[in-house]
Amino acid sequence: MTLLLRCWIRLWFGCWVALALWSAPSRAGDEPLRVVFVGNSYTYTNDLPMLFRALVHSQNPTRDVQTEAFVTPGGYLNERWRDGVVQRYLKANRVDVLVLQEAGGWLRCADSSTLRSTFACTDSLRTHKRFAEFAARLGVRTVIFGTWGADVREQSSISRVTRRLSKAIDALPADAGEAILALRKLDPNAELFTDRILHPTPEVSMLAAITLYARIEGWLPETQAITLSQPLISVAAQPDASIPLSMQYSTLPRTQYDGFSKERMRVLRQAAESALADDDH
Repeated sequence: MTLLLRCWIRLWFGCWVALALWSAPSRAGDEPLRVVFVGNSYTYTNDLPMLFRALVHSQNPTRDVQTEAFVTPGGYLNERWRDGVVQRYLKANRVDVLVLQEAGGWLRCADSSTLRSTFACTDSLRTHKRFAEFAARLGVRTVIFGTWGADVREQSSISRVTRRLSKAIDALPADAGEAILALRKLDPNAELFTDRILHPTPEVSMLAAITLYARIEGWLPETQAITLSQPLISVAAQPDASIPLSMQYSTLPRTQYDGFSKERMRVLRQAAESALADDDH
C-alpha cells in the first residue's frame, strides 16, 4: 500500500468518526429538563417537584433539572387557567414538560353517567385540553398526573378517564393511582396516606415521581438510594397558586425526612413498573 493511499484512508476514517460524533444526539438523560407542575395538595405535600429533581439527579448528578409549581390547597385546574399565571410563566420561560394534576379524584366524573354532563366536569376536561394546546404551541409536552381513589372501583374510574383524556389531547398519562395499587400488593403493610383526604406519605410521593419520570423520559430510573437535601413541605402548608412555589419555600412549614434506601426504591420502582405495564396493554 502506497504512502498516499494510507494517508487517504486515515483521512477518510478520521472524517467519518468526526461526522458520527458531531451528528449523534447527546445521550438520553443528559439534556436539560424543565418541568412545571400545576395542582393542589397532592402535588405540594412532600414537595413532589423536589422529589422529582432528586430522582433525576440520582440518575445523573450533573444534569440540569429545574422545576416550578403553581399549587394551592384544593385547587382546580380551571382556576389556574382563568387566573392565567401558568400561561404567563410558560410564555416567559423555557419549559419542556407541563404536569397537570386535577383536584384529587375529580376526573372520575367523566366516568359517571350522572356527572359527566355537568358543567364542572365538562369544564375540567375542557381545561385540560386548553392547557395541552397552549403548551403544544410553545413546544411543551403535557403529562396528566393521574391521582388516586379511596378504593379499587374509584381508582378504576380515575385511571380510565386519565388514559382516555391523555389520548384525546395528545398528552402522556402518569397514573400514580395504579402504581399505588401495585405497591399495596407488593407490600400490604406500606403506609400510603396520612389522612382521610388521602394525602400521600413520602413513599407515595416518590412513587408518583418515579411514574412521572418513566413517562417523561420513556424508561424507568435505575434503582439508587436517595438522600434529600432539604425537608419536605408539610400537608399543613398553604401555598398561594398565584406565586411560583419556589418563591414561597421560606414561608412554608416543613417536616424532616432523610430519604429513601436502595431497597425501598427497588420496591417503589417495581410497583411503578407493574402499573406502567398494565397501562400499556
